[in-house]
Amino acid sequence: MDDITPQFEEVLRRHLRSAKPNPINYDVELVQLGLDSMTAVAVLLDMEKAFGIKFPDDMLVEGTFRTAGRLKEAVQKLRDQQASSS
Repeated sequence: MDDITPQFEEVLRRHLRSAKPNPINYDVELVQLGLDSMTAVAVLLDMEKAFGIKFPDDMLVEGTFRTAGRLKEAVQKLRDQQASSS
């Protein structure tokens, strides 16, 4: 399993203005870092492109995008599923 942390944080920093100068706290709600509905769509699309994944409809819920930790878990899960099906 690859460590996705550097690439994951790079994608988040591109979209979340409050995450740029600071270390990312994986337990803080992403709305506190500047996530809104439009930014969530941009983050989703950028994560899909950066990691070669596709979020299924059942993961397109608020809980997936609540914290950086939850989003990272979702991205890692999708990457692992993709790797095992290849």
